[in-house]
Amino acid sequence: MRQHLRLPAHLGLLLILFATLSLRSNAAPVGQITVQATTEGLIQNILDEIVFSNISTKIGSEFNPATLSKDIRTLVGTKRFEDVRTTVETAADGKVNVTFIVTPKPIVRNILIQGNKKFKTARLQKLITHEVAVPVDETTLAADRNAILDKYRNAGHFGTEVTTLQAPVDAGGVNVTFVIQEKPRYKLQRVEFEGNTAFTGDELRAAIVTKREWWRYIFRFGNYFNEQQLILDRDKLKEVYGTKGYMDFTITDIEKTYDAREKWVTLTFKMIEGQQYTISDITVTGAKLFTPEYLLGKIKSAPGAIHDSSLESFDTNVLKAEYERLGYLDLRLYPVHQKDIANRKVAIEFRVQEGTPSHIRNIEITGNDLTREKVILRELAIHSSDLGDAGKIRISKSRLENLGYFETVDILPVATEVPGLKDLRIDLKEKPTGQVSLGAGYSSEDSVIGFVEFTESNFDLSRLFNWPPKGAGQRFRTRVQLGSEVSNFTISHVEPWLFDRRLELGTDLFLRNRFEDEYDQRNIGGGMMLSWPIAFKIGPLDEKNWRMGVGFRLEQIEISDVEEFDDSDLTDSRDFVQDHVLADEEDDYWVGRLILRLSRDTRDSFRFPTRGSLFSFQTELVTSALGSYESYARFYLSGTKYITVVRDIVLKLSADYSTLSNDDAAIFDRFFGGGIGSVRGFKRRDISPIDCYEAPLGGRSMLTGTVEILKPVKDFMYVSAFVDAGNVWWDTAEFDLGDLNVSVGLGIQFKALPISLYYGIPVSTSYDHLDGKSGRFHFSIGYTY
Repeated sequence: MRQHLRLPAHLGLLLILFATLSLRSNAAPVGQITVQATTEGLIQNILDEIVFSNISTKIGSEFNPATLSKDIRTLVGTKRFEDVRTTVETAADGKVNVTFIVTPKPIVRNILIQGNKKFKTARLQKLITHEVAVPVDETTLAADRNAILDKYRNAGHFGTEVTTLQAPVDAGGVNVTFVIQEKPRYKLQRVEFEGNTAFTGDELRAAIVTKREWWRYIFRFGNYFNEQQLILDRDKLKEVYGTKGYMDFTITDIEKTYDAREKWVTLTFKMIEGQQYTISDITVTGAKLFTPEYLLGKIKSAPGAIHDSSLESFDTNVLKAEYERLGYLDLRLYPVHQKDIANRKVAIEFRVQEGTPSHIRNIEITGNDLTREKVILRELAIHSSDLGDAGKIRISKSRLENLGYFETVDILPVATEVPGLKDLRIDLKEKPTGQVSLGAGYSSEDSVIGFVEFTESNFDLSRLFNWPPKGAGQRFRTRVQLGSEVSNFTISHVEPWLFDRRLELGTDLFLRNRFEDEYDQRNIGGGMMLSWPIAFKIGPLDEKNWRMGVGFRLEQIEISDVEEFDDSDLTDSRDFVQDHVLADEEDDYWVGRLILRLSRDTRDSFRFPTRGSLFSFQTELVTSALGSYESYARFYLSGTKYITVVRDIVLKLSADYSTLSNDDAAIFDRFFGGGIGSVRGFKRRDISPIDCYEAPLGGRSMLTGTVEILKPVKDFMYVSAFVDAGNVWWDTAEFDLGDLNVSVGLGIQFKALPISLYYGIPVSTSYDHLDGKSGRFHFSIGYTY
């Protein structure tokens, strides 16, 4: 019996079935293995070597269709063949003869670049990673093409096209040519609008993508015009007008005006706003699971109101959510408009095609070449056997995107042969997650600082010696920081899912040096912190924003090079600490501390929140049981509240209180006030009890508070006005609201750049040595590249 199979590689399962049917019921040995090429090029013995070194089917072994199918996939995976097929025949002696029919990929003889004028060929060749004398790899060529495109786009040559051509040069060999069609670049001068009455030009400019950023007027580099973004601009403007009922809004033309040298372009959006529509009626049709009255009760749009496209989209999603949570993945729900142009009214009909509910059968993940599957599965809000909730699918997609491990995340329900069951396919494309940064910065507190930092956000400690050590979702960071007043070295590692549970374990080792005006301090040690989320429900109170942490830190602290004083340095102040001088602090200390932390965070943003709050309580127990020089406790309590007062104006209220349990703490565990994050207008460590030589000693209790108004300016910075107040007392558990240092001031914080500037003026002081203090700037800048 003879049977020929000519199947592409991806039909390996059919090969197994056909081959199994063609063989005798008992296993037969492999008699011969032959390799045939469909094209010329590779020498036969080289071709044989490639195939035989990659297959598991061997002469004399029992023939196994599953092994043959695996061999096909392996050969395709070598990327040396465009196609792999097989024929299987049973010989007269009962043995199985196997023939591999392969189509070798052509060999790259040379790589050329054509059409480039902006960049020299040598510069572009450095972007090409495909090698010569190897088979053509379409994936690598596509990546090289994109690298060249990115080079042109980053230089402002949007619209430039890059294609690849493969020209045969001999049997089995090709020359690859990157053909470039360059396009000129123009800087964006300004954007204007014609025909707008409902919105100002500034409001429309804020909405579109194509705009000249504020800092481009100061630094004139970059800001090149990208014509492809005009498609997005049209959609953005239509969205803006749609929120005010202008359903007939159209853009008739986008005029481009170039300067005499054709280096700058001015855009003019010419538009017809049309008329404003109000809602005459809202209906629901096609709903069977819910009554129209029930669904209409869920939406916010109402007859008589001006039509709002954004509110309509919100209502559509609200209605969809009613079905999605019950597994209706095939749901189609959309609004249909019936406009009465003469009376400027619109009737909205929400059409519903419900489908049937589904459950999730299997979850299939592709594209995670480095990232472990469990790292992905633990982020999902939906699992096998769950109802097919599209809302949970969107949450899962958002969580995976927020990991920062993937360029693209697609989650698609796939129909199965079983009614009511769907598979969930997760298609991922990984991206680089490691980063090396060099940086420099300046602040009024730390002076000039330079640093080198390496971070990896998808680290795998178990693969530390199996490069690359990636894929477990851990975070690793090492940083060296050098400056005139500080120098630090830190290594840290975070496991966010210890034992595959929501237990975050952070470990760090550090060496820190601080050079104060009066002494030097060195800390060397390490610590661990275990934290986890807390959720509870008491009556109507449903809390999900709490976090608990426990840990320890061991460190050796050295206070050295303490400044020497004599009687000529004695202070005239009446508020110095009796019987205690800074020189008493010079020593080496061993400190072991146990840490307990509790926090609650409801802020809507990490850097510039507009609402929510942050609460934190922490206790540190320094104990001789861990070999510490003394036994005492430190307590921290802090709270910050953000309130949107009017439109985009935010009120920030914060208060912090810290204290010690007794008088045994050394200077490194006492508290100092002044500077950014404390009381602005005062120098860092200015607010502190002093000794008889006016050297700051720190205190055992500290209270600070802030009232601050913040307002965004355009889309690039916040301006603020603040009142800071606070004091540091020598005794434990002390505070006096009538004994505070108070300052007022103004500030600027940039959104896109790590720059902040504050000016504070002391208006009230509680210590004699602070009398007469003038206003003070606090400036901080940092930049990484």
